Amino acid sequence: MVTTPRRLFYVAAAAAAAAMAAAAPVLAQSAPSAGEHQKANESFFGPWMFALLVVPIVITAVLAMKRAKGRTSRLEEWDDETFDETVNASPMPVLVHFALDWNISSRAALAQTEILAYMNRGAVRVGLLDIERCPRTAARFPGLEPPAYLLFYKGQKLFHRPGLWQAEDLQEHIDAALGRVGF
Repeated sequence: MVTTPRRLFYVAAAAAAAAMAAAAPVLAQSAPSAGEHQKANESFFGPWMFALLVVPIVITAVLAMKRAKGRTSRLEEWDDETFDETVNASPMPVLVHFALDWNISSRAALAQTEILAYMNRGAVRVGLLDIERCPRTAARFPGLEPPAYLLFYKGQKLFHRPGLWQAEDLQEHIDAALGRVGF
């Protein structure tokens, strides 16, 4: 099942509606009158408190959905045709972030990849390859589970690191791998 920001919004809205429906019978039960304190409690947990709790959640979901749609990557993107000429023929090391556009963990890793690109500007070329749009390139690397990072130098694969990584941790691996080949 494809998880999109819109689908997450609908799931959150459905969960809020289910919580409201589950709470309605409990709130509707009438207990013996306990006087002024009971009336104060009933008015406290009324529709205003519900709105105070649910409205910020809905607003946050809508804003997150808009941000996810509007955010574009500043990374260089490669495809099946440009992969060999840009990655394998490059005289400098190249870090490729293999990702899926719809995958949440790939989107989370994208921010760390952008930090790596900034940290390594001029020393390591950093780019992005969507494996769904580039099936031939993805087929060359069996067992690739996005998000994944592959580091190449002069056409040779130096390492493969799958999963989410902090930029600083991945930078240590990059430095170690490039140190082994004398870069």
